[in-house]
Amino acid sequence: MGGIMQKDIFQKFALGLTIIVLGLWGIVLIFAPDAISGMLSNEPVNHTLAGMMGAALFGLAIISFASISQWMSAPRALGVAMAMLVAEAAYLMLGVGVMLVTPVTAFSLVAAAAVAFFLLI
Repeated sequence: MGGIMQKDIFQKFALGLTIIVLGLWGIVLIFAPDAISGMLSNEPVNHTLAGMMGAALFGLAIISFASISQWMSAPRALGVAMAMLVAEAAYLMLGVGVMLVTPVTAFSLVAAAAVAFFLLI
């Protein structure tokens, strides 16, 4: 019986730590990719890839937290994650202009927005 409780404690700790790590990496990659690029690579930062990866990691943290805590349903958490990707892609395309606006990226943005909408309604 004690082994089962200990396993649950370690599993909850590991899940919490995973959510924190995913969330922090996501935030840093979205808002300050230049601050960590020197620790990861000797190449220049690709802000488009860093921002999209950051949004994906932060969205995964939200999905993970929602599934563990029952804070929201899985489809709604996926919708929030997709909405974050849409917001980041729109900002990178239309705000700072580092993501190219091509038929592929434009279609992907519209498709992701539609998916997010239908998951959130």
